[in-house]
Amino acid sequence: MNCLVSYLNANSSAVVAVASVITALATGLIACFSYISSRILSWEKEKDRRSRQPVLIFMDEITGNHRSLYVKNVGYGPAMDIVRNINRAGNLVKTTPNEPLLLGSLGQGEKVYGFCATLDNNNAVSITDDPQFEAALEYDDILGNHYEISFQRRHHSTPELIPQRKIPWDRVARI
Repeated sequence: MNCLVSYLNANSSAVVAVASVITALATGLIACFSYISSRILSWEKEKDRRSRQPVLIFMDEITGNHRSLYVKNVGYGPAMDIVRNINRAGNLVKTTPNEPLLLGSLGQGEKVYGFCATLDNNNAVSITDDPQFEAALEYDDILGNHYEISFQRRHHSTPELIPQRKIPWDRVARI
């Protein structure tokens, strides 16, 4: 034991150097694993958000002698305070453009009438197949996040997380 103590005393600078290298390596490993852990947690948080995010789409159905526009929640969470705005009506529908309308809330898989329909005796062509038809939806999820989806040229945009609603509440018509 005395030999070891005397060796360490004689080579104390080498011992300090080895300890410093080991400490630096350990610090590097801790930093690396902390970064990996934070990325996994942010991925899980994003995955959790997507697992409860509402996703709304426009669709239409034949109702009698015309087609009616509906909004359907195809996402996994409830959509609240849904506001639809028809930007351009196109040639098939009879509705007032740029009149935001509150549609209420939708659970997963539910749909609501969008208060837009084709003219009577016109159920052959889908509203969403009209390239002139443009509309948008704004809504919230259960955590108060705001989303916007637009429909243009026969395609839905992906749900966009927005910092605040673009359509002011005082412009929204209620039924």
